[in-house]
Amino acid sequence: MKTVSKLLAIIFLMGFVACKDTNKEEEETLAAIEEIETIEKELEEIAVDIEKSVKDLEEALKELGDDLKEIDN
Repeated sequence: MKTVSKLLAIIFLMGFVACKDTNKEEEETLAAIEEIETIEKELEEIAVDIEKSVKDLEEALKELGDDLKEIDN
């Protein structure tokens, strides 16, 4: 009976440790996902800023081209 009790105790402890490790891994995974989502949001903001800058530059180039045409005439 002692052997069975020891075996059950060992199995219980192994299960407990395995669950504890799983919880830790899950927390680390959630933290990594949050960090990735934060980076994605920042990238989206940067992309929007770049698109706005491109439009502004295109307008400025168009105005410059129009001004050059007026000077040539």
